Amino acid sequence: MGRREVFDPPAGVTPRATNTDMPSRLAADIRELINEGKLSPGQQLRQQDLARRFGISRVPVRETLSLLVAEAAVCHDPNRGFYVAPLSSSEARQLYRIRHLLETQLLSTVRWPDAGELADLRARLALLDHHLTERASAAWVRAHREFHAAIFALSPDAVLRREVMRLMRQTDRYRAMAAPDIAGYRFPADPEHHLVETLAAQDRVALLEAYRRDRSAVEERLLASLSARGL
Repeated sequence: MGRREVFDPPAGVTPRATNTDMPSRLAADIRELINEGKLSPGQQLRQQDLARRFGISRVPVRETLSLLVAEAAVCHDPNRGFYVAPLSSSEARQLYRIRHLLETQLLSTVRWPDAGELADLRARLALLDHHLTERASAAWVRAHREFHAAIFALSPDAVLRREVMRLMRQTDRYRAMAAPDIAGYRFPADPEHHLVETLAAQDRVALLEAYRRDRSAVEERLLASLSARGL
């Protein structure tokens, strides 16, 4: 897809009114374009193009790009301007290492879900499985993040939760790119099913072991996928 097509507003889109949460909502939209591969690593992000794409002024666009720079999804160079951050096996390895440590801590503190919360998690699993069968990579990444957010919400450690979700957003584009190759990108979504099964059984040891085993397998195959792409 050419640059002009990417930044053309979708049919039927109406201009948005600027408000205080515009940058965060716009950041989510740009992340989606990155995860869908419509914005490629290294691609320049011109503020005027994004303003036209989303039917807004350039002021919230610049604020949004600054947010994405803080997340390391976008880079900025004084001469080059803003551009989509490149992918790197080294970065992915470090991000997943930190995630593993923090997520293990969160899972060690989650309370057991009640019947309603288990029903919600199982509904989210069904959605994940649906996206897998459809090979809808970007939709799967979004549902995957929301599924884990629902589990981590069972922990009282709010600071850790926020940091883990920030790290998940940073790894979204790696999962989106490598999704067809990594463990779990098949029907059913095995790692996620294992988490729900052990939560339902109220077995802390099994929960942490399932997480450790599945996380290691996913990370190994994701890094192999990146290496195969020369990253």
